[in-house]
Amino acid sequence: MKNVIYAVVIAACILVAVVVFMKTRGGGSTGIDSISDSEMIWMKCRSCNHAYEMSYKEYNKQIQEKMTASPTAMMVTPLLTCEKCGKDRASKAVKCANAKCGEVFIEGSVPNDFPDRCPKCKHSAVEDSRNARLQGQQ
Repeated sequence: MKNVIYAVVIAACILVAVVVFMKTRGGGSTGIDSISDSEMIWMKCRSCNHAYEMSYKEYNKQIQEKMTASPTAMMVTPLLTCEKCGKDRASKAVKCANAKCGEVFIEGSVPNDFPDRCPKCKHSAVEDSRNARLQGQQ
């Protein structure tokens, strides 16, 4: 079971790395500079559990710097430096879309499920969206 969890986490990290690479390679209007400064994402530290928001542009810049500095970082999305504890243990996170919950958790925390599945209340906005689309087709 532990190996399955590791495999899912590694696969998710590789997918994120590929997406970040594809979005940030090159320059001009399709690179990092094309990302709005107001677009924010959640981060959560795996060491101290601190959750915080970071600009998506800054996130991509830091990921690109880490990937450039270490060739092995191209295999998985590198962990960023936590703004609270200073350790390189911060990962992209999701804030639960359930207004009654609001838990901030590391993306893909529930193995073999939607990446936004909340480990606390089990809500997934992606699942809700898919179910709504399916019901609209019937």
